[in-house]
Order: sequence, then C-alpha cells, then structure tokens
Amino acid sequence: MSARRVNLDYLNLYQEIPLFCALTVGSLFRRKALQKTGNVLIVNTCLIGEFAASVPAIRDCILRSGGSVVDLMVAPPLKSLAERIRGVRRVYTARSLYGRSSDTAHHTASAFEPYDTIFVMRISADVYRLVRTMAAGKIRTGLRAYSGYALHLWGSLLLRRRPKQWRELNFEMLGGVPRWLSFDELFECTPEDTAGVAALDALRTSEKKVVIHTGASWPMKHWSTDRWAALLDKIRQSGEYRFIFVGGREDAADYAAIAAQLEFPVHSLIGQIDLLQLMLALRASDYFIGVDSGPANLARLAELRSLTLYGPGPHMYLPFDPRDIALDKSRGRGLYQMFFSTKHGFIDRITVDEVYDAFEKLVWNP
Repeated sequence: MSARRVNLDYLNLYQEIPLFCALTVGSLFRRKALQKTGNVLIVNTCLIGEFAASVPAIRDCILRSGGSVVDLMVAPPLKSLAERIRGVRRVYTARSLYGRSSDTAHHTASAFEPYDTIFVMRISADVYRLVRTMAAGKIRTGLRAYSGYALHLWGSLLLRRRPKQWRELNFEMLGGVPRWLSFDELFECTPEDTAGVAALDALRTSEKKVVIHTGASWPMKHWSTDRWAALLDKIRQSGEYRFIFVGGREDAADYAAIAAQLEFPVHSLIGQIDLLQLMLALRASDYFIGVDSGPANLARLAELRSLTLYGPGPHMYLPFDPRDIALDKSRGRGLYQMFFSTKHGFIDRITVDEVYDAFEKLVWNP
C-alpha cells in the first residue's frame, strides 16, 4: 500500500511519548535556575486545530499565574496568532513533530532567560534539543496526560464512544478547569490588524459572508468537490451570500474545481493571509462551513456560527457551542478509515440536502 493510502498523523501522538520520557529523565541532570525569576514558558508546537483548541487553556493558565511573565514556544505558522494572546510577552518558534513547515528561526538554549516553570504541552526533536538544557526551576511535561489520552482514543474507537475533547485535556495539563472564554478575553488585536483584514476585497460586501474550508490532510475527511459545488449553488439560490474559501496552498485545487462548476463568482483567500488574519476574517464573517480541520476550530474561537462535516472518529474537536452543528455518520466508528483510505468513507454518506438543511438551521438559530 502506498504512503498516500496510509494515515500516519495519529501515530505522531505516540512518537511524542519517548521524547517526553527522555526529557523527563534528562531534566534530573539539567541546569537549574539559581533564583526565581517570575518567568514561565509554555511549549505547544502542534498543528493549527490543536493549537486553537489549546488557546483557552493557555489564557486560563496566564490568568492563574499570579503576575508571572509568560512566553510561548509554538510551530512557525502559529506565531502571528500566538503573539495576540492576552498576557503573552514573547513568542518563540520551533518545528513541530509533524514537520509540515520549516522553522526560519534557529534558537539555542542560551538565548532564553531562566524560567521558574516550563510547561511542555507538545514536544518534537527540535523542542527536546532546546528545552533539555534550558535553565528552569522545574519542567512539567505532558507525558502522563498524553500516554493516558493515547489509550483513551483507542478505547473510544473500539467502544464507539465520544472521546474526551482536546480542549479539556489541555486545561487538565495546565492545571485548570475547562471553562468558556470569549474572543475578547483570549486575544488583544491592534487596530492595524483589524483594518488590514477589513480592507481585503473578499470581505468588502453587503452580502452575508460564508467562509468555506474544503481541505483535509486525510482523504477520508474530504467531501467531494462536486457536492461542494451543488451545496453552494443551492445556498446561493436561497439568499444573497458571498462564499470565501480559506486554507493552505494545497487547497487551491479544490477551489478551482468548485469555482469552475458555479455560474456565480466565489472568492479565495487561500495562501494569501496568515493565521491571525484568518482569525480576523472569520470574525468579520457570518457563517463557516467546512470539514473537521484547523479553520473549523479557529471559527469556534472567533465565535462564528459553524457547520462541520466529520469523517471517521475519534472526534476530538466537536463544537462546544450548542448552536453550532456537527454532521457525523460514523457514530463513533472509523478505526480502519482513520488509518487506511477506502473508496466509500463515512463522510461520503453526508448528502448535499443534509448539509443545506443544517445550514438553514444555522441561519435561523444565530
């Protein structure tokens, strides 16, 4: 079976456990900070969706830190958004275990101030290289939490149960209790940030703006472009809507295939904006329709009413606002489809009419 037919992303969760173990053992011999500094470092090098789900827990940790100075270390694409989290002083970058982007900033341990505490929520070889020699009073890792969660996910799939949500796990890792935090409690954006996004041509309209994200890193979470085109055509006939596509450059092919089937214009911000601009574009829009992905999690942070199409389980990123809608035909199943590509996935059972009816409910329940 070719690599394209095998999904290894979920195995990255298990690859982190040996690195956590090595860091835990190595921390016994690390150079410790000689005195308290009031500095805290939170390390969370992960993918977009995972990071979005962790932001409330990070902000909650900052609020409970008693005035400590808090720095973050994230994967490079997350830097612009991480810098706008309230209470964050400085943001460093390190490559994630997924290796989907390269790090342009090469730090050494000597570049960091001593920290009272380093919370290592996610780890990679790059993170291990940096953190193992940093001066810190104590290093706390996600070893226990992730080891338990890895087993929990397998059990959830086998028993067809809803797993503990990723946002809940992040609160537990940082010693907090899951709670709701509004966008304004989480982020502090500048007027320049807002004005720059407001000036984007795609957002300058009196029509209702619907953000669309079709991309998925795994084909079993991908809905066909023909169905997307049929859905947008049906929604367009029901009212004045502008459809705005977002995603990475790999999503451009979906946009082109869908646009070619429509008799009205659609708009694309694919590959044109960074993560902070995407968040603000979501804030300036009216609805989100997309697959289970990073932009879907960002839409929830942006408090944008969302409709999400799910493939196989486990579903770690379900909506936490009861007004949002999740369409799922897996019913907790999908162990094989999560790792191996097949011709007929659970997401293919979701019809255009079902998505259209769900969107109508979203409109009538703002």
